[in-house]
Amino acid sequence: MRENNFIAFWLVFGFFIGLIIGFMSQNDPMDILSVIIFSLIFFYIMAHISVALFVRFMEFGKFHFPKETFEHKLDDFYNQLLQREAEVDSNYAYISKEDGGVDVQKGS
Repeated sequence: MRENNFIAFWLVFGFFIGLIIGFMSQNDPMDILSVIIFSLIFFYIMAHISVALFVRFMEFGKFHFPKETFEHKLDDFYNQLLQREAEVDSNYAYISKEDGGVDVQKGS
């Protein structure tokens, strides 16, 4: 989960918790609004502290990408494709010669 999504999730959670607490404990609309705002601020700060501690203490290991191995494999695949293409071309030339110049693709 990305940091922005985590913070947004806890903001929405804080809003609804503040809404519930505000409606249960207060009757004045301004008091309900103040409870919602304080709840949002609390959960916003807690979400940022959680993300900061996670990023601070999480070890992001480096991944070694074996570039040379993949380049060698890709070169081998490319060479195999060239060989197969040469075989198909030679087979097509042989079939065209045996049919007396008839084009195989057009059928005429």
